Amino acid sequence: MFRPLPLIVLGAALAAPTVADPLAVEDAWVRALPPTQSVTAGYLVVTNRGDDTVRIVGAAASGAGRAELHESRAEDGAMRMVPVAVLPLAPGESASFEPGGLHLMLKDLERMPAPGETVRLCLITDDGEPSCADAAVRRDAPAAGHHHEH
Repeated sequence: MFRPLPLIVLGAALAAPTVADPLAVEDAWVRALPPTQSVTAGYLVVTNRGDDTVRIVGAAASGAGRAELHESRAEDGAMRMVPVAVLPLAPGESASFEPGGLHLMLKDLERMPAPGETVRLCLITDDGEPSCADAAVRRDAPAAGHHHEH
């Protein structure tokens, strides 16, 4: 009996070298909001530990229909959320996703996650590879001093 799938999978595994994920995702957390909300925000620190510039072009989150990169910016005297299409990270560079700045918008939630739960957050690069971390759900930002300075 002919079974092409195992041959295809084996061929792909042999053809593609195993490459360590250049992105390190740390200090991930998601803001808990009232259960009637269908949108919340995710925060984290991402560091490019690789030798080449990495371009983050998207995001995903468990329980969310969509996850998008956004940045809060002061424009014309008001704070506005602006989508971020591409976030390049040079080798050794870090980006902090934090309240009032760069963040992930988690949209079309199946339900609002509760404090104490976890949400899987993933950043997606232009080569399609995700870099993920489990994010603690909490009402407020971690205590001062917990954040990395970048």
